[in-house]
Amino acid sequence: MRLFVALDLPPELKAAVRSLQFGLRNARWLDDAGLHLTLAFIGEVDGSGVERVEDALAEVEAEPIHVELHGLGCFPGRGDPRVLWTGAAPKAELAALAAAVTRAVRRAGVAPKRRRFNPHVSLVRFRRPPPHVDLERYLSVHSLFRSPACEVASFHLYSSILHRSGARYTIEATFPLERNDR
Repeated sequence: MRLFVALDLPPELKAAVRSLQFGLRNARWLDDAGLHLTLAFIGEVDGSGVERVEDALAEVEAEPIHVELHGLGCFPGRGDPRVLWTGAAPKAELAALAAAVTRAVRRAGVAPKRRRFNPHVSLVRFRRPPPHVDLERYLSVHSLFRSPACEVASFHLYSSILHRSGARYTIEATFPLERNDR
């Protein structure tokens, strides 16, 4: 299975993202299933590895996070853009959760892909780069985008299957983020 760990967006955040999903040529806008905030990309894992990862992720302790989306950017940073994204905050809390998830996956004996954590939600994947002037105009018009802050109280282990039309995602397991009211 091809696995990753992510936060699913609450309906209010998905609605905010959908308000941005128009106005660019050559764009494959991500549907609701594709709107998530990746904490760790794991990659291919066999059956027993999946169980170990699930068991390890069940031990992650973190509190719910009030996530806010803001601003826009493109990957890669130079050259033709392949992905348009919106940033996510609070960066420190999201980075701490991503680090805890990564440590858990490693304890399960699985090596997640090494990627610098940059909290974001992908909005669109480009089939081919949009005209430069169109992208600049789009980024300028939406540069002040900011969503409401919404509580996210769980994270998920996802599997993905790649298709010509894009990836198909399935939630394999859900893990609560619980308040530590001591």
